[in-house]
Amino acid sequence: MAGNINKESLLALANTIIDRDDDVKIATLSDELTISQVVKFFEKQGRSFTKTMIQNYVRVGVLPPPIDKRYYTRNHLILLTLIDNLKAIYSLEEIRTLLEPVRNNPEIFEDDIIKAKDVYKNYVDMRKATLSRWKESLPKLFDDVDKLLNEDGVKEEEKNIATSFMIALTIMAETIAMKDLINGIITEYIKKN
Repeated sequence: MAGNINKESLLALANTIIDRDDDVKIATLSDELTISQVVKFFEKQGRSFTKTMIQNYVRVGVLPPPIDKRYYTRNHLILLTLIDNLKAIYSLEEIRTLLEPVRNNPEIFEDDIIKAKDVYKNYVDMRKATLSRWKESLPKLFDDVDKLLNEDGVKEEEKNIATSFMIALTIMAETIAMKDLINGIITEYIKKN
């Protein structure tokens, strides 16, 4: 049976999300890895990539082709990590469209507006800051839901499931609004450039 939701358990769950280590450990890697070595590297990082997935990312233009048609660099690994994070919610087409303006020539990394390592570092830093602000909003969300459920006359023995449901539903609504905002930014500011 599931536990009872309360502010503390909600914040503890949020902390596990915020504290998740999304950093890529690439400092000591060679800059010339074969696709098999890339797959093994990510397996050790707890991420799941296959050769087919990586080749597909190159085919659809989300990832630059390997150097000399064979070798992947640290920049490839960084971009693969970012793609891995984003693909949980976004399509490869959305990710490609988002990355297009900062990647002048999608075949190489050297002329990018923002270097791959900087894009990823900034992403990790901004993610942590955004999630910290999000965490700060959760106690108020919990209180708002509790107030609404009291007004609706939800029985005490049914409050746990009703609270969990309403919090999840509210966060889903926020997610939809954020995705709509992202699509607007892509349409209005990224695709027009």
